[in-house]
Amino acid sequence: MTVEIPSDLQQIVRDAIETGAYKNDSEVVYAALRLLKERHRRIEELRREIQPALDQLDRGEGIKIEDEEGLRAFFEDVKKRGRERLEAKQVQT
Repeated sequence: MTVEIPSDLQQIVRDAIETGAYKNDSEVVYAALRLLKERHRRIEELRREIQPALDQLDRGEGIKIEDEEGLRAFFEDVKKRGRERLEAKQVQT
């Protein structure tokens, strides 16, 4: 397979080879494709993780924050619950 790489990206490939991190163009492209594959995997993972929250919002189960004070209270509650979970984990170990 032959792939045409734009000149601005060719410079990135040359720079990567010059640093000694890669021996040739193929290694650079292969590493870039591995990173792209990992990025896509992580995006799909994140989508799966947030889907339950999106479903809750669709069912009207979200909370409405009206103002700055409500936002602060929300974050304080999140921090409090996080600390409690952390303490519970530490007790278990």
